[in-house]
This record gives sequence, C-alpha cells and structure tokens, in this order.
Amino acid sequence: MSNLQAITRVHSNWKRYIFYPLTLAGTLAFIYADVGGVFGPLGKAYPLYLLVLIPIMVAFERIAPMRREWGMTQKSFLSRDLPMLVVNGATIAATTHAVTWLASQHAGLPIHSSALAWPVEAICAVLLSDFLWYWVHRHSHEGKGWLGRWLWKTHAIHHLPGEVYVFMHAVGHPINSAYVRVILMLPAILFGFSPEAVFAASVFSGFQGLVSHFNVDARAGWFNRLFIGTELHRFHHSANPDEAKNYAATTSLWDQLFGTYRLPAREPIALGVLDRAQYPADSQWAKLLCFPMSMNAKHEDKT
Repeated sequence: MSNLQAITRVHSNWKRYIFYPLTLAGTLAFIYADVGGVFGPLGKAYPLYLLVLIPIMVAFERIAPMRREWGMTQKSFLSRDLPMLVVNGATIAATTHAVTWLASQHAGLPIHSSALAWPVEAICAVLLSDFLWYWVHRHSHEGKGWLGRWLWKTHAIHHLPGEVYVFMHAVGHPINSAYVRVILMLPAILFGFSPEAVFAASVFSGFQGLVSHFNVDARAGWFNRLFIGTELHRFHHSANPDEAKNYAATTSLWDQLFGTYRLPAREPIALGVLDRAQYPADSQWAKLLCFPMSMNAKHEDKT
C-alpha cells in the first residue's frame, strides 16, 4: 500500500468513526450543562441545541452521503417530510398535554417516588421506555393476528420510504407518534422521576432518533453494543425482512438480550418495504391517514 493510500484510508476512517463519539459527547455535555443551569431555566436552550446539531447533520448528508439515492430531495422534504413533521409535532404536543393532565388527575400516581440522583433516574427512564418500545415495535413487525396487523399498519408509513436521512425520522402515522409518546412518558409518570431526569432522557432519546436516520457512513464502533446508532437502525429499514431487526430505539441491549441484534459487515442492499405498490403513495394523504383502518397490506408482507 502506498503512502497516499494509507493516508486516504486513515482520513476516511477518521470521518467514519469520529462523528458519532463527538456528537454523543457534545449531547451529554449539553445535558449536564443545561441541568446545571448554565443556559438558564431547564430546557430553554434545547431549540438552540437542535439548531446546531441538525444543520450540521444535514450538511454532512449533502457533502458525504452514504448513498445519494438514500438522501433527501426538495420534493421529498416539501411533499412528505415537512407535512409529516407538522402533523406529528402537533400530535406529540397534544398527546403530551393529554397524558400529563390525566396523570395529574390520578391520585395514585406516581406509584413510587424515586430518590435517586437524576443521572441514574435518566438511565432508568431510557432503559424502561426502550424496553416497552422494543416489544411494541417488535410486535409491529413480527406479531400475528389482528393486533400485529393493526400495529404494522400504524407503523408501516415510517418504512415506506426507500431512503433514510435525518428529516425522514419525522415520517410516520400520527397514531404511531401518539403511542410512542405515551411509551416514552410512562416510566417518568409511574416512578416519579425528576424533571431533570425526564429532560435528560428525552434529549438523549431524541439524539439517538436523529443519528439513527443519518445518511452518512458514521460508525459507532464498540458503541453499537450500547446504543442504536446509524448502522444498526439502517439495517432495521432494510427491505430484506431477515436483516430488518434491531427493534429498540435507544439502546441495543434489548436486541442483544432477545436475539434480534443484527450488524452485517456491509450496507443494506435496499431500504423500504418488499412491495411498495400495495401501499398509498407519499402524496395520497387521505389514504395514508386512513391506512390503519384499511383492509389491505397484510402484516405478513413485511415480515
């Protein structure tokens, strides 16, 4: 190998392996600083954090995409991603308000008031909510009977795109967004975790959601044994059902424990669903919203 080839390989590996650890460290630093009051009231600086992170990720996707055909286009953003971002954002806000109000009306909640330090509570919140999501998500793909079919139809819209990129994270049915939000909130409500812990868990889970839909060859290395990053979740979006596993959203521990951890030494051949033609097109909004009530697109077609 020539010196030039060696230098090129080192530079390429540096780009591949440095992005995730750097952004992970930056996110954890932001959480600690915000909880410590560096930026003022808790959560006030979170929009600024997103305004820094998301443009950096989008810029990387434009400059050095994993695959250009998996990337965002003006058409996909305006006709699909942006409307779904608005609809699902409103759904999440409404669900959060409703669940918070219902919990405040129940005198028996929380069932246990935690006295742990907020970092420990945050870890517990992430592990518990991800455990719940793992099984709901797995049943959405593998479950049989009416429940499995219905869950798949509420979740399928997220798998229809043949691309995976940062803003594609917003693609999904509002019903799916609503029950995902409930799952994320349940541990905090039931165990009385502190606002600091809830904030930390939410920011970290949000970071993992963004980075897992990143159209860049950003590798997590040994972090894959702890977290669901770009490589693992990209395989979850594979059109090949045998490798479309990795059901957890934040930590890969549950997939390793329950036998659904997949990390082949290559990239997926294709993303999306096996038979895209049987589903509504991205522009058919009425059909997409009514899809969970439809009788077509059997669950078995994905799995």
